[in-house]
Amino acid sequence: MSLERQYRELKKLQEKVRQWEGKSCSRRSIERQSVWRDVLLSIPGHVTSEPCLVRDLSNRGAGIQLNGLTILPTEFSLSFDEFRTTHPCRLIWRQGDFIGVAFQNTGRYPTLGAR
Repeated sequence: MSLERQYRELKKLQEKVRQWEGKSCSRRSIERQSVWRDVLLSIPGHVTSEPCLVRDLSNRGAGIQLNGLTILPTEFSLSFDEFRTTHPCRLIWRQGDFIGVAFQNTGRYPTLGAR
């Protein structure tokens, strides 16, 4: 699939998600900030990292679009800044290509500074 086609598909998916999120009610105890930010997911024991998309974020967890990643352990790390820092995570739920994670060692809010 060409890069241009992947980009168009991602934009369509983002629009569908925004529409869906507008209709759903939240079960979360802490409100999450809506963000659309690239993040790298690192699986313990693997040399490579997986690009993903953070859709919402709080100081305790995040909602992440996996972009086709099919197998995922219950514990992994996320980096918002190309691995200058990492945030250990635990998988809480999964619905297709979308997951909810809890940050372990909370108290460190992931940096969403300049890209």
